[in-house]
Amino acid sequence: MKIIKSGINDFLEKRGLLKKIKGFYPIVKWDEIVGEQLAKYTKPLKYQDGTLTIGVTSPLFKRELEIMKDDLIRMIKEKSGEDTPIQFLNFRLIAVEDGKLKVKKRETSEKENIESINVELDESDYKWIDSLVLHFRGNKNLKESFRNVLVAYKIAEKRMEKLGYKKCAKCGALFKGPGKLCPVCFIEDKKNLKNK
Repeated sequence: MKIIKSGINDFLEKRGLLKKIKGFYPIVKWDEIVGEQLAKYTKPLKYQDGTLTIGVTSPLFKRELEIMKDDLIRMIKEKSGEDTPIQFLNFRLIAVEDGKLKVKKRETSEKENIESINVELDESDYKWIDSLVLHFRGNKNLKESFRNVLVAYKIAEKRMEKLGYKKCAKCGALFKGPGKLCPVCFIEDKKNLKNK
C-alpha cells in the first residue's frame, strides 16, 4: 500500500499537482480541521496559489478571524500536514440561507448604477458652467480642463438626483435621507439652536 501511495505522490509531484491537491485538503476536511463550532460560521470557498479563501457569516466575525490568521494557519498545518501549501488566508462575507452557508452574489455598486444612468445637461446647466469658466483665471487649456470637470460634475449630480439624492437647502450638497438639510447642516443647526 505504501508503494502505491508513494508512486501516486511521485506521479502527482512530477506534474506539479501534489501541492494543489494538498491545498484543497482544508476545503474537504474543514469541519475536522477547525471544529464543529467554527465550521457553523465559516466555509472554505477556494484555494489558489497558496491562499485559502474562507467565507464568514458576519463582518465582526470576519474581523476577529483576520486577527487570528496565524492561529488558523497553524491549525490547518497541524491537521493537514506541515507540508501544506497554504500560506495566506483571505476572508469574504457569505450569507446564511435555510441554515446553510452560501456565497453572497456580488451586488452592483452604487457607482456602477450611477454610471449606467443616462442624463443630458440643459441650458441652465451650461449657463452655470460657462459663468464659472468665465471667472476662472488660467490659460485656454486650463480653462477647457476646468470646463470638462464642471460638465462631469453636473452629469454626476443629475445622475445622483435620479437615484433619489437631493440638494441640501443650506449648503447645496447632495444627500440621501429625510428632511431638507444634509446631516452636517442638520447637526450644525441643532448645535446653533442649543447655543442660543
